[in-house]
Amino acid sequence: MKFKLKAGLAVAAMSLAASSQAAFFNGPVATNAYITQSGLDWAWAFPLPAANGLDLSFQSAFGWHIPTLAELAFAPLATAFLFAGANVPFNGTDPVTGATFQATNGAYTGAGACATPYFSNSFKHCDWQDGLGQTFGPWAGMAGAETFADQLVVRNAAAIPEPSTYALMALGLAGLVGVSRRRRA
Repeated sequence: MKFKLKAGLAVAAMSLAASSQAAFFNGPVATNAYITQSGLDWAWAFPLPAANGLDLSFQSAFGWHIPTLAELAFAPLATAFLFAGANVPFNGTDPVTGATFQATNGAYTGAGACATPYFSNSFKHCDWQDGLGQTFGPWAGMAGAETFADQLVVRNAAAIPEPSTYALMALGLAGLVGVSRRRRA
């Protein structure tokens, strides 16, 4: 009995330790926590460069990765992350993930998209002044980036079929049904 209790406690301790290594919020990044620009989805993912603890273990399954230099050439300005309906209300906290913006300045004037809780087990904020176009300069990975530059992650934007695509698919399915009926008769 003592052995089973000790084994159970050991398993519980290991799972707690493993869960503490995962990001705060393991789920698909909410659509209002990232932006789409130049055919790519961009998430403001971490208040430091990736080497300082960015967690892609869950989100990489959804295509998120650290941007290449070629992708960073099209990186958005921090102000692009400001839009009505973004996950972090102006001077507030995302009610789902707890994300916030810190180190704000006059350019931060509305709701913003901050996805840090999806990519970190130690931070839930984005540093507004560390984003490109703000006080301290470029994003992590760009030339001239400081050791505290914020990290973006990127993925190919999901292609949303146009209505004509749906019409062609329906026409093709109807054709397949017609052919299969003809063969049966």
